[in-house]
Amino acid sequence: MRATEATWKIDAAAAPKPRPRSEVLLWLLQPVATAGVRVLARLGVDPQAVVWSHSALGLGAAAAIAVGGQPALWTAAALLQAKTLLDNMDGGLARATGRVTQMGRYLDTVLDTLVNGVLFAALALHGPGAWAWPLAAGAYLLLMAMLSLDFNLERRYRALRVGIADEAEHPPGAPARWLAAFRGFYDAVLRPQDELIARLDAAAFERLASGGASAPTASGSSGAPPEAPALVDRLAWNDLWSTATLVNLGLSTQLLVLGVCLALGQPFAYVVVVYAMAAYVVAVQALRARRFRRHLAGA
Repeated sequence: MRATEATWKIDAAAAPKPRPRSEVLLWLLQPVATAGVRVLARLGVDPQAVVWSHSALGLGAAAAIAVGGQPALWTAAALLQAKTLLDNMDGGLARATGRVTQMGRYLDTVLDTLVNGVLFAALALHGPGAWAWPLAAGAYLLLMAMLSLDFNLERRYRALRVGIADEAEHPPGAPARWLAAFRGFYDAVLRPQDELIARLDAAAFERLASGGASAPTASGSSGAPPEAPALVDRLAWNDLWSTATLVNLGLSTQLLVLGVCLALGQPFAYVVVVYAMAAYVVAVQALRARRFRRHLAGA
């Protein structure tokens, strides 16, 4: 039986994902997504059905890219923007109707990962001969690393200020075997990447903090271990600047840029753009370290 508005209390204010900073694109997209959330909530649509739907649109776009030809590329560009809209509605629908689940989190992440991989495989068909597949594969890995870095920096920013809710507090949202399958994929493929990036970021912080003016020092000749870095230093390392400089590399913006490349008839140009974005990320992290050194020197 379909749920009705009386069944699901709609809290439209809870639909937008709480973030320190949002992508510029979402300033335009979020009002449309929130309006869509209201409609889907009244229809009783399951948030997981929205995830499957936008994933299907992504696969349709990949198929159109593989076909090639300008009409197919225009179709792919349109499908990707529709995917972006729905991708910004599934979580909003879950939050607005109190249906946030563990399965919803893993389903969205895993399917986005798979769809992105298929999209890059389709782009490789338009690349420069033997180099196309290695370049597309490298761009895919770089994109996943950039998305993971953005996720981890934002997560750390929030953890230091407001804490992070335990996902176990949410209901499973799916039969145990399905939840185990999607969680298993995340644990095997994506969690190691997230943990590696988190460890590298923590190691960079520790190395910089241990050599800065406000860094811990040994307690003379007593042999006591150095003190842990102060909270103020951790807050300075994981500040708003550190996450705001990456937020516009999110998946919504990525699919918009890919759509522009498709509309211009240059699908493989997006692969080149991803490498340029990766260079930007490296530069931003170097500047982040420089800013942190200035904080330590002035502390």
